[in-house]
Amino acid sequence: MTSEGYAIYLENKNQLEVVRPGENTPRYIHCTNLSTTAMKVHGVQIHGDEIWVLVGPHSNPRPDRKMIYRFSSLASAGSTSL
Repeated sequence: MTSEGYAIYLENKNQLEVVRPGENTPRYIHCTNLSTTAMKVHGVQIHGDEIWVLVGPHSNPRPDRKMIYRFSSLASAGSTSL
């Protein structure tokens, strides 16, 4: 049975720890497009090959944007409003 993979946001390093589906080795994605001074990370969700980091302003109790990363490329693919 192969694993589905996982992603965890590491706030102190502003990066994602990612294990690709079917692998056991953690890899890291630097979240250079995510400003921790302006945004708060509310959670991380996995949708197929995409890793969604849900973010919003520190003053907002809910996320209003998602930053999209991919297991296949281990890089940022963009962002979109929720």
